[in-house]
Amino acid sequence: MYNAVIIEDEPLARSKLCRLLQQLPDPVTVLAELSSIAEVERYFSELDHSMLLPDIIFSDIELSDGNVFSCYQRLIPPCPLIFITAYDQFMLPAFDTYGIAYLLKPYNSAKLAMAWQKFRALTDNNKADNAVGQLRALLQTLPPAKAKPDYVSRIAIRHQQHIYFLEVANIVYLQADGSLVMAFDHSGKRHYLPYASLSAAEEVLDPSRFFRINRSDIVHADYIEKLERYCKNTLTVHLKRQAVQLKTSQSRNGEFTRWLGL
Repeated sequence: MYNAVIIEDEPLARSKLCRLLQQLPDPVTVLAELSSIAEVERYFSELDHSMLLPDIIFSDIELSDGNVFSCYQRLIPPCPLIFITAYDQFMLPAFDTYGIAYLLKPYNSAKLAMAWQKFRALTDNNKADNAVGQLRALLQTLPPAKAKPDYVSRIAIRHQQHIYFLEVANIVYLQADGSLVMAFDHSGKRHYLPYASLSAAEEVLDPSRFFRINRSDIVHADYIEKLERYCKNTLTVHLKRQAVQLKTSQSRNGEFTRWLGL
């Protein structure tokens, strides 16, 4: 018998995972279903050895009130983590945060079974070690991450028969429209960037200055003029010298306000 905790803010996603867990070859009992950063922090802080402890945690990353990595940086998980998320850009941080498997939504029973087999192999082969020791040993077997290139200060843009350079400091915000990635400067001019996706552009920008507030928009901190409450867990972002008003997604809102130091 194995005990599990589910961290997921979407009821349908929780229901699907519970159903697929019942199809695994080993019996699994779900001890708790947590849907927010606040619930995760409270659950971890109240755990003690007199309680029934989880053997495995199935964790989403972007919850309604922020990014779950903030919890794992402050509170060490009591057991291995299997991440289940719709975002692929968190893979390296996941394995740096005691993760043993990473499932991208939508996943199926076969993918979950493979992650479960990895968990079983880890626990069966290291019964004498505690969970944190097992995970650290596993991380040592992973190839070292490649050093990230320096963040760009300007971007070369091909326009008709010539190439010009856009200073990153002059970018107010970036926006994706399908496969097109555009940057808008302080004068309101639009520039078509040489990146295949917004995620690719995000990788070369300094994360201390640029933040992705939703699936389609990245804003530059220096050009944020004011914020307004749009609805619960969503903000309207007003940018200097721009008529456009951008809105945060519920999944990014909490992390955005922390990024701003609010």
